[in-house]
Order: sequence, then structure tokens, then C-alpha cells
Amino acid sequence: MQSLIEKYRTILVIFAICAVFLIGYILKNASQPHVEEPAFTAAAEVKVPEKPEKPETPEIEKSRETVYVDVKGEVVKPGLYEVKQGDRLKFVIDRAGGFTKDADKKLMNLAVKVTDEMMIYVPKIGEMETSPQSLPAPVSQGTESGEDKLNINTASQAEFETLPGIGPSKAATFIQYREEHGPFSSIEEITNISGIGEKTFEKLKEHIFVQ
Repeated sequence: MQSLIEKYRTILVIFAICAVFLIGYILKNASQPHVEEPAFTAAAEVKVPEKPEKPETPEIEKSRETVYVDVKGEVVKPGLYEVKQGDRLKFVIDRAGGFTKDADKKLMNLAVKVTDEMMIYVPKIGEMETSPQSLPAPVSQGTESGEDKLNINTASQAEFETLPGIGPSKAATFIQYREEHGPFSSIEEITNISGIGEKTFEKLKEHIFVQ
């Protein structure tokens, strides 16, 4: 038996050495995926990057100039108001609490844009109406005293609309100019109103007067 073992000793040693190398190779291969894992993770991160945040672009809004307007007459809270250049008259009237029950709203053009130092006067009903003596008389009964003409310092918007070539829009500009600048000093002053040129004045001068 001993001679048999001695006979195969060399073979057993060779098998033992091969077994050691085989075990070492298996262990090396088993540990290899752990070495490459960071590279795999990095590749995955490249394929699925986080969505970059969009740079914030703050919206720049151009501030409109602040202006002051003086509101008088038939509004709930008359006074000085700070508003923005270009605000409509309706916005200012709302700031002032709105019209009173006695306000003559038909004389107010709420679409007008306000400007700095503007004075807004809201008249009472009947305040701006003319007296019977100053109302235009029929043409057939007209006299040289001017009874057939329109007093532009007291005329209402409806009366301005009776003038040749004057519609609701232009009639409102007469009222607005009078509210901002006071009574007309002469009939020629109407040419200072936007949209009233020399040609329009020539058509109107025979139908208007100031008093």
C-alpha cells in the first residue's frame, strides 16, 4: 500500500498545485465585477443626467411714472390722488370712491388718460347746463346779438354735438379742455384742443361765442 502511495505521490502533488491555481483564478474572477462597478455607475449617470435648471430671467417691467391729480366736485372722496401716468379717468374716479348721486356723469369722458397736475372736476346735474336765455334759438329767429350761437363756456356735451362737424368724441374734448384749463378766454382758444385745427375753427366761429 505504501508503495502505491509513493508511486502516485508525484501525481497528487501536481493535482494539489493545480487545485491551488484553480481556486486562485476563481477568486480573482469573482472579485473582478466589484472593481468595474464604479465605471458602470459613472456610465449610468452620464446616460441619465439630471435636468439642468433654467437660468432665472427676472421679468423686467418698465415702471410707469407716478403722477398726481386733483379730483373735485361730485365724487365720494375728493382730494389729491397718486396714480400712474396714462391711467384712465375711470380708474381715478373709482379711487375717489366713485360718483355721487348728484354727479352729471354724461359730461365725463371716462376713457381719457390722466396726466400730471391734472384737475378733474365732476359737476352736479344741471350745473353746466345753459340758462334758457343762452340756449341757441332757431335760425329763423336769430339776431345779431349772438342768441343763435353756442356759449362754449357753459355748453354741455350734447350741445357741442349740435355744432357742424362735431361728434361725441370731439364734443368730449371740449368739455375735457374746459375742465383742465378753465373757461375759454376767446373762441380762437379752441384751436388749442387736439383735433381742432384752422379748418374746423372756420366752420365753427360763426356758431360759437364766449361769455
